[in-house]
Amino acid sequence: MTASRRNHTLGIINGMLVNLGNAFVDPFTVLPVFIATLGGGAVVIGFVSAAFTAGWFFPQVFVASMAQARRRVLPIYAASSVFRFLGFVGAGVSVYLIGPDHPTLLMASVITGLSINALAAGVGGVPFLEITSKTVPIRERGSFFAGRRVLGGALGVLAGLLIAAVLDGDPGAMWANSAVYRWVTVCARFLRLSDHAFPYDYGILIIIGGVITSCGVLAYMFVREPPAEHVTRPPALRHQIADGVAMLRRMPHYRAYLLMRVFYQLTAMAFPFYATYAYVRLGFSEASVGLFLSIWIGAGMLSNVLWGPLLDRRGNRIVFLSTAVASLLPPLVMLWLTRAAPAPGSISVFLLVASTFLINGFVRSGRFIANHTYLLESAPPDRRPLYVGFMNSLSFPFMLSPILGGIVAETLGFTTLFAFGGAAAVANIVISARLAEPRSARRVTADAAATPL
Repeated sequence: MTASRRNHTLGIINGMLVNLGNAFVDPFTVLPVFIATLGGGAVVIGFVSAAFTAGWFFPQVFVASMAQARRRVLPIYAASSVFRFLGFVGAGVSVYLIGPDHPTLLMASVITGLSINALAAGVGGVPFLEITSKTVPIRERGSFFAGRRVLGGALGVLAGLLIAAVLDGDPGAMWANSAVYRWVTVCARFLRLSDHAFPYDYGILIIIGGVITSCGVLAYMFVREPPAEHVTRPPALRHQIADGVAMLRRMPHYRAYLLMRVFYQLTAMAFPFYATYAYVRLGFSEASVGLFLSIWIGAGMLSNVLWGPLLDRRGNRIVFLSTAVASLLPPLVMLWLTRAAPAPGSISVFLLVASTFLINGFVRSGRFIANHTYLLESAPPDRRPLYVGFMNSLSFPFMLSPILGGIVAETLGFTTLFAFGGAAAVANIVISARLAEPRSARRVTADAAATPL
């Protein structure tokens, strides 16, 4: 096997296992219901969702200077993997050490452990993208990132059913009587993963997710990284921030991209409360969360068949614009449910809620792929770590938007929250339509393409 094929395969395995492991502690379905069952309010739910997702973005500007000064950055990725494992598995073990008698301490320990994992993942994010930029040709990156999510998504659909079985609730007669769900339930009982009281059932999910994710991270440490061609001395942090601000000022497409990410995140701030609203207000069980997760992951998996080839052929802008339009539908559906007061737990209501996870699966997957490829394509080759790291760290405050969503839900209600998400989606559509396409804005030089191995 050639070095290029080896790296491509390991990258796919890494993405497959990391995405699968993260599904067991999904910050938009599993964790919100876990916190709600412990008695946490909407603000706490928003905080735990934000901590899991925003932690990935925060450290990247600090890591960028180290990465820019090294010919090889894989050692940075390897060091971060230790903390990813300790944070993830530590959160699960703390469930057993603390138990249900101290819910506040239990919430704090789980949030802390998963936050450590997320921060460590953010540290590893810069070297991962740098290695990808050196080993994956520019017109294959869409299919590369899509492939990482397709295989993980296929297994993630089964993970959602396993989550429902571990939580040992009634997902609804329509689903409980299916042959697949009965088979998954039998397997869970055989492996002694089900029939555990709360919160130990969630502890099992967290530990499973931590072990699978760690296997994916370990696999990527066997890639063969070519040395970087552009190496500079690491600047002081204040100079690095000043350079990043200067790029924002002189690069209109860089500013537009940031603004687009801001409005998308303001749309997504309501997403952690879709499953929460279904559980608290619409009468669905905890086990239903596993089914929502399967639908969401399955939709994301199927969408990669569309987004990867579309991005490779026509670029990033069409993906951003398509996902922006689609992101308007879920908050409108949830807004209608808050006003219509439908019968709790009915099949029609389930299908409506499920449709929001279906659409968000398509949207989030497309955004994930396009976000990475857009940054790698538009970045100056000699400043790529700074370009990527500064943008991701600058996005960090807006990744905390679920906390704002929790405040809005608690003070103004779910109706206002979903209405605000819809308004942000409209703004996102406008900005996405104005975004420049890097492939049209400048000729792709040989240096921007992957370095031959």
